[in-house]
Amino acid sequence: MAALSTSNSDTVTQGVPWPNNEDDYEIGDLIGVGATAVVHSALCKPRNQKCAIKRISLDKWKSSLDELLKEIQVISSCNHENVVTYYTSFVVKEELWLVIRLLEGGSLRDVIKHKMKVSNCRHGVFDEVTIATVLKEVLKGLEYFHNNGKIHRDIKAGNILLGKDGTVQIADFGVSAWLGSDKDLSRQKLRHTFVGTPCWMAPEVMEQDQGYDFKADIWSFGITAIELATGTAPYCKYPPMKVLMLTLQNDAPDLDTCADDKTQYKIYGKTFRKMINDCLQKNPTKRPTATELLKHPFFKKAQDKKYLSQKFVDIGLSVELKAKRHSGASGGLHRTATGQWVWNDDDDDDSDDDNNKPMNEIQNESSSSDEDEPGEEQNATSNSPKIYNLVLRLRNDRLELNEIKFAFITGKDTSRSIATELVEAGLLSPIDWAPIAKNLAQLLLLPESDSITFNLISTPTNKMDEDKLIGFAQICIISIECE
Repeated sequence: MAALSTSNSDTVTQGVPWPNNEDDYEIGDLIGVGATAVVHSALCKPRNQKCAIKRISLDKWKSSLDELLKEIQVISSCNHENVVTYYTSFVVKEELWLVIRLLEGGSLRDVIKHKMKVSNCRHGVFDEVTIATVLKEVLKGLEYFHNNGKIHRDIKAGNILLGKDGTVQIADFGVSAWLGSDKDLSRQKLRHTFVGTPCWMAPEVMEQDQGYDFKADIWSFGITAIELATGTAPYCKYPPMKVLMLTLQNDAPDLDTCADDKTQYKIYGKTFRKMINDCLQKNPTKRPTATELLKHPFFKKAQDKKYLSQKFVDIGLSVELKAKRHSGASGGLHRTATGQWVWNDDDDDDSDDDNNKPMNEIQNESSSSDEDEPGEEQNATSNSPKIYNLVLRLRNDRLELNEIKFAFITGKDTSRSIATELVEAGLLSPIDWAPIAKNLAQLLLLPESDSITFNLISTPTNKMDEDKLIGFAQICIISIECE
């Protein structure tokens, strides 16, 4: 399907240093909230360049100032394409402002939550190719981190940021630490600090017995792999103390730990499961290093940045869209009993019935073709590939007539995958997924027809008008090409 594209004619002023003055920045939308900090999109006016500003409240900072300076030391010393880019930092009243690169695709957690909101992800969120592509980039960042004597200590989807060009960067170094002094990697120095997010935390970090090293990040990486497949980390629904107990007492988790039945995630193959198993060894000495993991057979499936750009950006999830969603009545900042500001996001509402959402399609190498659309698949494979250029006409909530042009490639696309992309891009109501998929398939099976008009489910029957396409949609074939 054709990608949704945006253009920006703004020109960045090169050669101008990043300023350390509040007045030189135009603060934009709120894009992240933590216990001691908030993150805003911003514009650096002298450079005419977008950025992100992490505003850390010095009043709420519970650790010493030395710990805060260490975070700045960690982030400012990093220079790698898979580690978030640091520009400058300065103090504004009671806050420390960290100016970093803005990745407008948001975090990987944002993408997961959006995908689970618009589709039924019971059998998985991302396919193995997407997971391999993302995690390979994360591994490159971890390899750089570990080779320079650092550990992250909080690897998870929420701390993996996505750029619109497919860039993947590790962020949030609030709990990062040096493994050795002056990058002395010959010393097997262990940490003894209890930090991280419990669901992703390695057993040795929880136990605080023998200490831990960079292998703790490999455990968190394995949990993140499960998160990308299932949508959540194991034990995520339990309170922190029970998570600690389950992690320490039970066998290491796997894809099926929180599954409703053994076949729920059967789409995922042995190589992926083996990679997760290698990472989630309770004995940290048995876990591979990031360098060793990069050679794992699973990552042979990884694609390039362009693949990720098309995969994630096409769903329409960006910093701007996220901010618009946050401004609605169903979400907002509120102060907790402890005085902390937290975001009450409507994405956390699990009240939506998955049965009313389109089923998330996951196509892996071992998966069979779409059995529910045999006619369409036979049409797709019986001849040489064809490209159908189509237009979907339907009205939006304001009754404005929209024309959405897209391409359907036989042998590659299915009507259900196209309908899913339309839903994920916010161009189609989830409850209209079924009639769009059904009628698109029917149109492609009827060579004598060049259009089809059908009713939608989302419009009340007393307001429908087929002639004016109110409550109806129309799909037309514009042209057919041979690939």
